[in-house]
Amino acid sequence: MNAKTLTLDQYTRDRRRLNTRLGLFMVALIPLPAILLHARFEPLQMLALIVVVALSVGVIYPVWWRSKHHPYREDGREKRARSIAVVCRIVAFVSLIGAMVSWVVGSNVSSWIALGFLATGAAASIVGFEVEERWKRTLQRQNAQTAADS
Repeated sequence: MNAKTLTLDQYTRDRRRLNTRLGLFMVALIPLPAILLHARFEPLQMLALIVVVALSVGVIYPVWWRSKHHPYREDGREKRARSIAVVCRIVAFVSLIGAMVSWVVGSNVSSWIALGFLATGAAASIVGFEVEERWKRTLQRQNAQTAADS
């Protein structure tokens, strides 16, 4: 194994550790709505606060961490994949929130709007996932080729 492969393996382990910690943090935040209700927050304030916390912990911080720790962080393809991942994750998340809010309204038009939000979120998720997987396959091919050359 070459140095880049070892670095990429270490990055993968560190990323899994980060995801575990962030998941445990999100589990610890389960009582947050009850706390906010007890503190007499308005429903829109609660929604906004919970969305901001979830977006920061679930999207922004992991991508920022990736920009600081990925072994190929200076590569243009990695930067492009990271940018697409941020945009797709945010669009999918906001679409999900929009779908939930539209669905709660309850009219026929809002149901169609919610369906549009769901379709947009699903498309953004699929595009983001495909870009991530393609980049991972490219890195694996590069590492296999580098290992074969050594």
